[in-house]
Amino acid sequence: MRATLRHVARAGFTLVELLAVILILSILTFALIKGLSEGMGATKISTTRQLLAKLGAAAEHYQREMGKYPPSSFEPAQEVSNDGLNVGIEACIVALFSKKFEAGGLLEDVRDQLVNLDADTSARQLTDFATRELLEVPDAWGNPVAYIEKSDYGVSNRRYLAYDAKTGEEFESVPVPYKNPRTGQYVAPTSFQFISAGEDGRFGTDDDVTAFDVPE
Repeated sequence: MRATLRHVARAGFTLVELLAVILILSILTFALIKGLSEGMGATKISTTRQLLAKLGAAAEHYQREMGKYPPSSFEPAQEVSNDGLNVGIEACIVALFSKKFEAGGLLEDVRDQLVNLDADTSARQLTDFATRELLEVPDAWGNPVAYIEKSDYGVSNRRYLAYDAKTGEEFESVPVPYKNPRTGQYVAPTSFQFISAGEDGRFGTDDDVTAFDVPE
């Protein structure tokens, strides 16, 4: 009888041990998944920041060659509306990849990643590409990078089509150029801003990504 009781007690203790192991494994698995997710997120932020820096270098090179920065609005002669979707970055790409400029040779890898998320076209071919599509530069989450040249800092109707990386939801978001809260002046007041909306695809939230330091 005593042996039986000891056996039952030992069996019960083994069950407790098993449950404890399962609990520990669950915690470790959760921590591993969370760590991997955070690591992937950090990698995408770093990749996007490098992309924005490349775009900035190409825009600076354009300014040295052309005497002005790539516009973030279409010119009347181009016959493209300036109140549509993704206009800023589309106008920038038209400038960088037309008249054989080829973005000064600084965006060869980016050129092959261009997308047309809003599926729009121009009435005539505006770039050196064999297409009338108005193309955008995607960030690491697949959403279009916003481009705002200094002349358009005050424009508020520039909508960008984006997708939530987690839910796949389609929505529109309006990029707002960053200002220095102390001075009230725009960041890079004499040039431009490239902005990624980050993982949530919504501009103006805490996960936005820029190549410049955002004043607090």
